[in-house]
Amino acid sequence: MRTLVISDLHLGGRGGRDVLRRPVALRALLEALDGIDRLVLLGDVVELLEGRVAGALADARPVLRAIGGAMAGGEVVVVPGNHDHLLVRAWLRRRRAADQHLGASTRVPRDATEPLEEVTAALHDPGARVRVHYPGAWLGEHVYAHHGHYLDQRLAGGPLARLARTAEEAGLGPADVYEVGRAPSVAAASLVVRDLPDGFEEGVERLSGIARSIGKAVLGRDGAQTAGAQARNERIAAVSSVWLDRRLERAGLSSLRRVADDLGVLPRARHVLFGHVHRLGPLTADEALGAWRPDPDGPWLWNSGSWVYEPLLVRPGETMSPYWPGGALLLVDDRTPQVQRLLDDVALDDLRPPLPAPEPSDRT
Repeated sequence: MRTLVISDLHLGGRGGRDVLRRPVALRALLEALDGIDRLVLLGDVVELLEGRVAGALADARPVLRAIGGAMAGGEVVVVPGNHDHLLVRAWLRRRRAADQHLGASTRVPRDATEPLEEVTAALHDPGARVRVHYPGAWLGEHVYAHHGHYLDQRLAGGPLARLARTAEEAGLGPADVYEVGRAPSVAAASLVVRDLPDGFEEGVERLSGIARSIGKAVLGRDGAQTAGAQARNERIAAVSSVWLDRRLERAGLSSLRRVADDLGVLPRARHVLFGHVHRLGPLTADEALGAWRPDPDGPWLWNSGSWVYEPLLVRPGETMSPYWPGGALLLVDDRTPQVQRLLDDVALDDLRPPLPAPEPSDRT
């Protein structure tokens, strides 16, 4: 079986940085799906944290239908992440209320929530078989995939440790601990998430998402940029990408390995695939045998990159940067994954969102 894994599409995000809405990027992905038996959408498929759920789903629908059409006769596996957590949130809340523990790869009904049903219908209607798993999915006997958002709580350290002790007393499973921990801290600490009004958690996350999108616009990261803004962003990108690489190598990868251990997928999983950090890798043997395998007796870690163009991480023309959009992982049966760069020959101008139409002049 040939499986392609992609993540972090962020379809429908403000500013149009999601490159799969550009024809050249979508065409490259659809061509890469030729001969693929299974496509895994490993989280953050739709951008649902910016206060425009209906709009994001509408923007995403044509892309999802095109993907579903290309996978007709094959299978698409959806694994939600943190930016599209809304796809499964109400379903998770119902499970907690019924004292049903969340496993490492729990099957989710395609119609578990209305937003999830919209996403899966767009993929399924053109002919693809669709299934949903959360928080992760087994892709082979020894290959486990997870969006990777749980590592954020591992990096926080202390709060998760305190929560884990409380959750153990409450009889929660490991995945439930992370789910409770990702909720607003005051609610998580008291383990009353199941009793909160339905809109509480969504409201907190959307406010943060809106603030983030406003910040991007202020920095000139979306759409057209002045020459000064572009020069500033290029200087920032030269530093921020290196800083993030070091942060990932020093703490992020080892934290993800601990997440896998917490979820009980080790030692079975020899390869753990994730997204979330938008950093394709490992790209060299030194990475694969070094930081990307933090435990010499543990699994190899693999990241599927992203499908968003981020000016504060990659400079124009840096197509070989691990943060350049178009990353993917190819898995043949249960063998070692192969890193793929599907947009390394695409010019930046073809990935940027179209410029807004000029305002009509009042002059006659």
